[in-house]
Amino acid sequence: MAKTETPTQLPAVDLSPGELIPRGRRFRIVLVLGFLTALGPLTIDMYLPSLPTITTDLHASAASVQLTLTGTLIGLALGQLIVGPLSDSLGRRLPLLAGIAVHILASVLCVIAPNLPLLGTLRVLQGLGAAAASVVAMAIVRDLFNGLAAARLFSRLMLVVGVAPILAPTVGGLVLEWTSWHGVFVVLTVIGVVRLAATALVLPETLPPAARRGGQVLRDYGRMFTDRAYVGLILVAGFAFSALFAYVSGSSFVKDFKVQKLAGPRAWGLAAASA
Repeated sequence: MAKTETPTQLPAVDLSPGELIPRGRRFRIVLVLGFLTALGPLTIDMYLPSLPTITTDLHASAASVQLTLTGTLIGLALGQLIVGPLSDSLGRRLPLLAGIAVHILASVLCVIAPNLPLLGTLRVLQGLGAAAASVVAMAIVRDLFNGLAAARLFSRLMLVVGVAPILAPTVGGLVLEWTSWHGVFVVLTVIGVVRLAATALVLPETLPPAARRGGQVLRDYGRMFTDRAYVGLILVAGFAFSALFAYVSGSSFVKDFKVQKLAGPRAWGLAAASA
C-alpha cells in the first residue's frame, strides 16, 4: 500500500497592514510621519532666540513675552485631548490636514501680529495645529503596524522628537541673523505648507470606517482621570516639564547679564538647544 504523504502545514503569518505596503511607499510614509512628529518641537523651540527681540519690538515685558510659550504649550495640551477622539471617529486624514492648515494660518498671522495679546492667541492656535500632527502620526503607526515593527517605528519617531528641539533653536538663531523675528514664523509657514502637501500626497487613510468609534470620549477621559497611577504619572511628568520650560523660556534672556557680547544669535540658538 502506497504511503499517503500529509502536506506540510505552513505556520500562519500575521502581517500588519503596514507590512503589506510596498517597501518604497512604506519608506515615504515613515518619512512623512517623522516630519509630522517634529512639528511640535519646531513650533516651540525655533522662536526661542527671538524672545528678547520680540520684547523690544512689541514694547512688552520679558514675563509677558514668555507667556507666548505658555500659550503654545496650552494649545499642544488641549489639541491632543480634542484631536485624538476626532481622529478615532472621523478617520486620520481629515483632522490631520485640518490641524496642519490651522498651524499654517496661525503662522501667517503671527508674521503680521501687531501686538503681544494677538501673538499669544495665535501661538495657542499654532499649538493646537501642531498637536494634530503629533497625535495623528502616532495613531497612524498603531493603525499600520503592531508588535516589534510598531515598537521599532515608535523609537525612531521618539528620536526625531528628541533631535528636533536641539536643532530648532539653532535654526531660529540663524534666521534671526538674516532677518527679524517675523522671519521665524515665515519659516514655520513654509514648513507647514510642505507638511500639508506631503501629508495629502503620501499618507493614506489608515482607519477604515468599520474601525471608527465615537461617543465614548467623556467616559474614556473619566476612566483615565480617576486612575490614581495615571494621574500620578501625569503630575510627575508635568512638574518635570514645568521646570524644564522655566529654564528654556528664561535662557533666551541671558543677554541681560551682558554675556551677549561673547556671541550672536547663532550661539544663543545653541545655548537654548542645550535645554
